[in-house]
Order: sequence, then C-alpha cells, then structure tokens
Amino acid sequence: MSNESLSAKPLRRQTLADRLAEDIADRILSGTLQPGESLPAGPELARQYGVSRAVVRDATNLLAARGLVDVRHGSGVYVTSSQQDAFGDALLLSLRRSGATAWDLEEFEQLLFPAAAALVCAHATEEEIAAIRELSDRHIADLQSRVDTAEADDDAVLRSEVLPFARILRAIFDASHNEVVRQIGAQLAALRRPRNWVSLTVQDALNLDRAFLDALLSILEARDPNTARRQIEDLMKLPPEAADAMKRTPIGDVPRIHLERADDVH
Repeated sequence: MSNESLSAKPLRRQTLADRLAEDIADRILSGTLQPGESLPAGPELARQYGVSRAVVRDATNLLAARGLVDVRHGSGVYVTSSQQDAFGDALLLSLRRSGATAWDLEEFEQLLFPAAAALVCAHATEEEIAAIRELSDRHIADLQSRVDTAEADDDAVLRSEVLPFARILRAIFDASHNEVVRQIGAQLAALRRPRNWVSLTVQDALNLDRAFLDALLSILEARDPNTARRQIEDLMKLPPEAADAMKRTPIGDVPRIHLERADDVH
C-alpha cells in the first residue's frame, strides 16, 4: 500500500458543543423530541449533560443553523416543524435559476405519479381512499360554485384551484405509505401550477378537471396495482400543444395552452 496521504486535510475534532448538538439532533430526527416541543432551559441542559452554559449556547447555535430548532429570545428553544416548506422554496429557486420549465416538472410527475398510484392501490386504507374522493368532490363543487357566480373569471378560478388540488395530490402521495414518495410528492404538489386552457371556456376547463379526477378516483378505488400504472399513464397524456406551451413556461408560472381543437384533450 502506498504511503501517500489520502487527504491533506486533517479530520476535525469534535468539540463538546458538536457532541451535544449531535445528541439532540438524533433525538429530534428519531421523533423523541417532537415539532413545537421546547428544549430544557440552558442551565438545565448544562446540568443534564454536565457541560457549561457556553457549550449549550454553541450547540444550540449549531442546531439552529441546521434548521432543527428555533431560538426565540425571551421564550426558549423550540424544535422546528418539517423543513419541507423551506426546502420547496429553495428547490423552486434552484430550478428557476437553472432554466427549468413547467414541462420538466410535468415529465417527472408522469414518471412518479403512476408508480405512486400503484402503491396507493396496494397499500391505502379504505378510509384514505374515501378521504381522497371527498377532497376531490369538494374541490369540484367549490370550483363549480365559483364558475356559476357572476363575478367568476378565468384568473379567479385558476387561483382557487391551486391549494385544493395540491391537497388532493398530497393525500394521494401520503396514501402510498412510502415515506420517500410522500416527501417528494409534497414538493411536486407545491411546485405544480394550474393549466390555463385559453381556448376553452371556464366551464369546459372545469369539466376537464372533473373528468380527470373522476377517472383517477375510479382507478384508485378499483385497487388493482397491476393495471393502475398503465391506466394512469394513459390518463396523464397531454396533447402536443400542452407540451409545447409548458416547454416555453418557466417552472412556477402558469402555462397558457391554445388548442387546435377543444376535444383534443381528455
């Protein structure tokens, strides 16, 4: 074996603050310390671990830098909730800076969603499937009431579509009972934007959403993982005009899709 050094950079020695932060981080990541729970006060932590208050302060700063705790001066130190929102914001920023488009997101969704739906068919409880159906029905009923009002317009309906549809997607990813799918799915749901079918009336666009969700729920309720993937792949196919519009639309923006014929989309 060669005597050549593997690294010119020496290994960093762990300080007491490093070790204390690591122990508390392990407790947070394992769920022993729950989101919103407060850590013991500095003097109490110092007593429990047999370290100085300065070590506790340094360890707390390390945990805060990792986003695991929130230091509220005059109140205490609290375990933060999931970092998904912060991660989603950073992901969108990174994708925008790299020139990603709405079509990049759509292509990835077309890869992941059929597989996630197959997992839902295999693992979801009847209560979870029923909850997804209820979210879907409520979403469509709310959109229909908005379309029926005299004040409704395309932009208003588009804005009202975003959060409820994201909740439906998240409920589906959650029902896969796969933690990686659930976490990635939450980011997909947050990044997704509605499609503005500018060549359709608001009612026709709503009818598209209704038909899509009804077909999707029928597939999930059939509970057949072997055919669900293929059926979802067919359901998610888009006309060329939609793909072209999404390729021209920066991720995070609403694509405006002009159709040659209104019956080209299903």
